[in-house]
Amino acid sequence: MAEEGGADAPSAVLFRAEIARVHEAVSAYTGESPSHIAVIAEPFAGQQVMMEQITRYYPHRVTHLPFYSVARNTDFLDTMRRTEEIVLMERCHFLALRRVGGFAMLDAFLDFLSMSEKLFITGWNAFTWSYLNAVVGIEKNFPIVIRLPRIDDETLKAMILSRYDHPIRFVDDTPVQEKKRVSIQQRLVSVPFLDAPVQIPWIAVDTENTGSGRGDAGDAVFNRINNLAQGNYGVALRIWERSIEENTVLMSRIPALPCTVSLTIDEAFLLTIILSMESISSADLEAIAHPEIDLALVLYRLRIQGLVEEERGYYQVKPEALHCVSAYLKKIRMVW
Repeated sequence: MAEEGGADAPSAVLFRAEIARVHEAVSAYTGESPSHIAVIAEPFAGQQVMMEQITRYYPHRVTHLPFYSVARNTDFLDTMRRTEEIVLMERCHFLALRRVGGFAMLDAFLDFLSMSEKLFITGWNAFTWSYLNAVVGIEKNFPIVIRLPRIDDETLKAMILSRYDHPIRFVDDTPVQEKKRVSIQQRLVSVPFLDAPVQIPWIAVDTENTGSGRGDAGDAVFNRINNLAQGNYGVALRIWERSIEENTVLMSRIPALPCTVSLTIDEAFLLTIILSMESISSADLEAIAHPEIDLALVLYRLRIQGLVEEERGYYQVKPEALHCVSAYLKKIRMVW
């Protein structure tokens, strides 16, 4: 893997294999028939970290063009014509809106892409990408699709602790759960002459060690954080930052359960937009929302339920609520 830029940033440990695929594509790029790249990730999963690393590798060949709001005209195409040979575009989900006529900017970009001899490395929200792939088959425009992976407990522990130059104290202060050697469970069994299986009591014998000793408190903390984050580094980091105090992490400070979600149709629709755009201004939400939606009321309701947060006029799903939000919206088929 040839490097044009500086040494690896610590966070690049997260995406070594994915960055290697980008290097292969750049090495194979000759200026003709480029194999454009789409990098797909959940919100907070570290896509920006990867994009910054790519820019550091190729400082003299890459032009970085991030979107910060919904694209309303094709001025960005004029900028693309003046770029270096490799164009790195972040937050491409701002090119499409879920409304009538909402694909005009996306169509203009894809037309430009099909005729350009430049190599495009593009970043997309995973939920927007799934929607666009189902509706317009966007994947056919990108020969190389890279999905950022979930991280395991050990990687998470190494990444977070590398941020500190002093030891962190871990305390598992939660009640010890004694295991029962014998328990009664319910099991489905098939019964002759009945169409459906029936539940019957089943005696289960636990043959594992039933001692009450605890393992390493640090490992337990990171396991619990990563279970909540589901391998999403940004979500895990947010939970960590809210759990550490005076260089000590108590297990009891880490949420035990994810949030619960119950929404109206308008609330679910706007939450879908916020999830798919990752961070969106109230002005852009106003333009997207149906005229009959009371935007201020819906945003208030989403905030008090702990599902979204606002900073300087921009709204995003609260990182620690990401997976219960996405699970709920998948359940009602708003995202997939």
